Amino acid sequence: MSRSSRRTFVMGGAAAAACMGPLAVAQLAGKSPASRKGAAAPASRSEVAEWERLVGVSFLVAGEAGKVPAKLAAVMRPPVDSKRPADLARFQPFTAYFEVDARLAPAGQQTYRVLHPAKGMIDLFLTRGADKRGKAVLLALFN
Repeated sequence: MSRSSRRTFVMGGAAAAACMGPLAVAQLAGKSPASRKGAAAPASRSEVAEWERLVGVSFLVAGEAGKVPAKLAAVMRPPVDSKRPADLARFQPFTAYFEVDARLAPAGQQTYRVLHPAKGMIDLFLTRGADKRGKAVLLALFN
């Protein structure tokens, strides 16, 4: 059985607070420490208008067959829901549809690294839709 003193408890709390300081500052600045070090940025703050401007643009999806080119084929947004809570990550949910060569397409139903020159690396949960004319459709739901 170990004993801890009040001094040990307070010092441990001070050390933990010192470690959390950079994270709090990064969150206030709107950046995560991971994104500044080249890790994939979370897509949670992206809005539908940003993605609509990228329709027709190529991305790279790091899947089971390596990095595969994927074209953003469409962005669909449902009608605005007036009952949607205001404190969510985005004002309106939307779905992004990517087209990929069916022979190289990821299996889906998991998170993949997606790379775009302007947006950087993004971790997206992709679902594989139906194959059409040699192309697989990958869906990313932004809620």
